[in-house]
Amino acid sequence: MQRFLSIALALCVGLTLSLDANAKRFGGGKSSGAAPMHQTRQAAPSTPAAAPTAPGRAPAAASGASRWLGPLAGIAAGGLLASMFMGDGFQGMQIFDFLIIGLIAFLVFRFIAARRRQQQPQHAAAGHAPYQREVQPQAAPQSIFGGSSSQAAAPAINAPAWFNEASFLAAARSHFQSLQQHWDANEMDKIAEFVTPQMLDFLKRERADQGDGFQSTYIDDLDVQLDGVEDRADKTIATLTFRGVSKTSRFDQGEVFSESWHMERAQGENQPWLLAGIRQNA
Repeated sequence: MQRFLSIALALCVGLTLSLDANAKRFGGGKSSGAAPMHQTRQAAPSTPAAAPTAPGRAPAAASGASRWLGPLAGIAAGGLLASMFMGDGFQGMQIFDFLIIGLIAFLVFRFIAARRRQQQPQHAAAGHAPYQREVQPQAAPQSIFGGSSSQAAAPAINAPAWFNEASFLAAARSHFQSLQQHWDANEMDKIAEFVTPQMLDFLKRERADQGDGFQSTYIDDLDVQLDGVEDRADKTIATLTFRGVSKTSRFDQGEVFSESWHMERAQGENQPWLLAGIRQNA
């Protein structure tokens, strides 16, 4: 009986820390739909980049094994706790035993706190309509990118009078995170409000391949830039580029990504911006 409880405790702790192991970010990291019409501009220095390496030292490659560190640590921690609770681990405890217990408690606390921080910021925006529909023209800020890159080419802007660049970028950042949350929760009905019907069909197939269960994906160092806007007779088209680090868990080193979104808005008042395509940038 004690052996069974030990194994059960180890599995529970391991599964708790490995909920993110098989998660993939929104869209599965693939190109699909209508190709963005504007070229991606040079990334600003604030964009996540590989850290420089010392001369003569090969850069450290991100190993796929890093995503298993969380589950392995959880199983090890579960086994240790089971051994201590079911055996004689608490008889004649030494200072090292207290340090191990403290370390396990610290890791569990960090894991729960990180998950709460990931889920809380965007709840307010998740229920709103996609992007800002109609805004009054405002004075443009001196630099929507914080003056971080003077070498980047200016975006190709042929926007209607109602378009406000700063508001559009702020909404884009918020909705990127909201779509990721809906993706993790497999809420395709909510994603349908943000994308074209053709894009929704692709996303449904991609999400079904990952199973119906809830997953967690962490996006760190998210950066968004506007590559261009084109106002046409039937619709307005915009290209947004997102850069950041996608993680399957807080124990994962993460994967740097850069992708451009093809956004469309039909002409007329109070029309939503819809995602029509994704391009993965090399």
